[in-house]
Amino acid sequence: MKRSTFICAELLGSLFVLQGCGSMPRTGDGWSTLIEGSSGLDNFNRVGDANWRAEDGTIVADRGAGGFLVTKKSYRDFQIRAEFWSDHTTNSGIFMRPQDPAKINAVNSYEVNIFYQRPEPVYGTGAIVNVSKVVPMPKAGGKWNVY
Repeated sequence: MKRSTFICAELLGSLFVLQGCGSMPRTGDGWSTLIEGSSGLDNFNRVGDANWRAEDGTIVADRGAGGFLVTKKSYRDFQIRAEFWSDHTTNSGIFMRPQDPAKINAVNSYEVNIFYQRPEPVYGTGAIVNVSKVVPMPKAGGKWNVY
């Protein structure tokens, strides 16, 4: 029986989701690029009301709550390298392996957090919510960051 794997990320209040199971196409260096600059939205299905678009060499969403990008291809084993910019008020994250791709949250999946002003900072940016804490929490707001 195949077990589905999902990876998700939320930017600027909207959710970006990567779905996985199966094998991942690789480039010569072992990586598969899903988004590069302003290209790559065609690798995803859009779910929810976020206004995902290419702008100034990046993929952005600045309206809508609970909007997702879900990968069209599936991945079983993976490593993620993500570059993101977040505002100081951003509550966001990259979600992995949710049980239901239509109901993604930190209860049914792993969320690598992007949350600069989280009330409980040990699960702030860089932590996996309710699984792995980060101390001290990186100060990720207002700049580009790399996971």
